[in-house]
Amino acid sequence: MASIGDFDPLHSSVPATKIEVTVSCRNLLDMDTFSKSDPVVVLYVQAIGTKEWREFGRTEVIDNTLNPDFVRKFVLDFFFEEKQNLRFDVYNVDSRSSNISKHVSTSVSACTCK
Repeated sequence: MASIGDFDPLHSSVPATKIEVTVSCRNLLDMDTFSKSDPVVVLYVQAIGTKEWREFGRTEVIDNTLNPDFVRKFVLDFFFEEKQNLRFDVYNVDSRSSNISKHVSTSVSACTCK
């Protein structure tokens, strides 16, 4: 069975195409004391047939905003007729560490995909 990232259009029987996902958020929680939050969105994909979530990519960090419009886009393989689970987590970045567990997760309910 095909999985995200394994698509080869010349040797595949599963119809697929590339999609581009743009992320923006509105009315995020303000997690900082002396300024507004510094949000980043992390996209996780769930491998087909498993419960395991893998990090696919991250947006840039936008300083001091509760309504970010991220520039970085996610380009994914979209497989027709197959359910593909994606998870978008929004974090407030208080340090420049790449270890996302060092950041505070905020509400993802305000996130939209275009």
